[in-house]
Amino acid sequence: MQPFLLVSTRPEDEAAEAEHRSFQRAARLGEDDLRQVRLDLGGLPDIDVRAFSGIIVAGSPYGTTTPDERKSTTQKRAEAELVHLFDDITTASIPCLATGYGMEVASVLCGAEVTTTWAEPPSMVDISLTVAGAADPLLKGFPGEFVTYVGHHEAVEVPPPDAVVLARSLTCPIQMMRLGERFYATQFNPEIDSDVIRQRLSSYEDAGYSGTDDLDSLVLIGRNGPGGHQAGVVISNFVQMFTR
Repeated sequence: MQPFLLVSTRPEDEAAEAEHRSFQRAARLGEDDLRQVRLDLGGLPDIDVRAFSGIIVAGSPYGTTTPDERKSTTQKRAEAELVHLFDDITTASIPCLATGYGMEVASVLCGAEVTTTWAEPPSMVDISLTVAGAADPLLKGFPGEFVTYVGHHEAVEVPPPDAVVLARSLTCPIQMMRLGERFYATQFNPEIDSDVIRQRLSSYEDAGYSGTDDLDSLVLIGRNGPGGHQAGVVISNFVQMFTR
């Protein structure tokens, strides 16, 4: 089979490595079948997008709403390279799954409005499928609602003209979209094992605490989960649909 490609935009080594492992587990792919490139390490290498069954663009602490004068040189380069990559993907009609920051950059490129209005603090939320979402093959077998972990400081407020909204939450009206026939985007991070995080949060509640202030550790716990949670099925379905 042709491998899949994971494009990581996180500047932190530990987070990027854990992200790769979590996507592998959720996708049920070996290391050779899910290759990784990192935008922060010397920039994006030359990529022949046609050499891959599909491309996953992951999230980042970066934000498209950050004023240009406050963006680091690394972030500016990452945004420019993602725009170039998304252009290659759409031109070649290569399947793509963009998450978090990847969704935001792709959405802006397609004409969306991204704002901080629908930011969500790190939390567990109920995601609801739209009618279109329930009928989409990527969400085959999904319940009408599922719980997952979210945390982002910006989100799509006005979708691109031709986008199809597939999932929402009460606190964020666009949690998932289809930007093209084979181009999907999620605001939440489907690789983070929300079942593991929910179990950890429950253990704090059982001990008389409301939660933990160590959010980085909580996310790392989720990235090291077994990958069998509901949101992760987005990734495994993507791989099953587009493996060549």
